[in-house]
Amino acid sequence: MNKRILIPTSNISEGVEFFLRGAKKRRSMAIASIRQVNANMGINIRPVAVK
Repeated sequence: MNKRILIPTSNISEGVEFFLRGAKKRRSMAIASIRQVNANMGINIRPVAVK
């Protein structure tokens, strides 16, 4: 019986990767929303997200 040993490509678990992907998506959606509101109001400020 040859058991295949899977070597992880990173030291971050799948659950944590899923959580981080969701956070990244929500942050990018929030920035896009801010830019749209600012454009509608005629404000040209570049919002910066704190990570």
